[in-house]
Amino acid sequence: MRIGHWIIRALCYVAVIAHTYVHANDAQQLYQSCVACHGEQGQGNTALNAPALAGQYDWYLQRQLQYFATGIRGSQAEDTHGKIMVPFAKSITDEKQQQALVTYISELEPVTAETDIKGDLKNGSRYYHGKCGACHGGQAQGNTSFNAPKLTGLDPQYFLRQMNHFQLGIRGQHQDDKWGRQMAMMSKTISDKELKDILFFISEQGE
Repeated sequence: MRIGHWIIRALCYVAVIAHTYVHANDAQQLYQSCVACHGEQGQGNTALNAPALAGQYDWYLQRQLQYFATGIRGSQAEDTHGKIMVPFAKSITDEKQQQALVTYISELEPVTAETDIKGDLKNGSRYYHGKCGACHGGQAQGNTSFNAPKLTGLDPQYFLRQMNHFQLGIRGQHQDDKWGRQMAMMSKTISDKELKDILFFISEQGE
């Protein structure tokens, strides 16, 4: 009986490992649809205006997929880059597939964005902690409790475009985008000079 018990446990263990492998393999296959824009390692592509995804919180990635799929994001005529995401997001509406994909992406090793952005680090730290840090964390690492994504690793040009979209009402105006509306409101309190220094501060933060 004891031998039989251990055999059953071993078979269960093998089944779990096999399921995990298939799950991870499926997620990797799903991600192949993202590679052309976001890169093999989720590092993003500045030339294609595609942000880095590697290491981002899975819950944030899934929320954005759902937003693109349901028209909460990417439906504005001016959001030309967001519109590219819409058909892809609509092709993955199964929650299990979504979860597998975003988990895979969140576990990719973050790649530090190469940037030549310059600014005042002292002022950037002051502005960042005064206007961003309470939600996004002291080192821009994000904060699950406040539903705030991590900001490190993002290309500054992508960041600038999103802030511009929040300020102009291209993003964060949908009634179902609670967190986007908060960002839209905060974006209007940041001047161009402050934003430049904030971006420089974020670019100096380690992963």
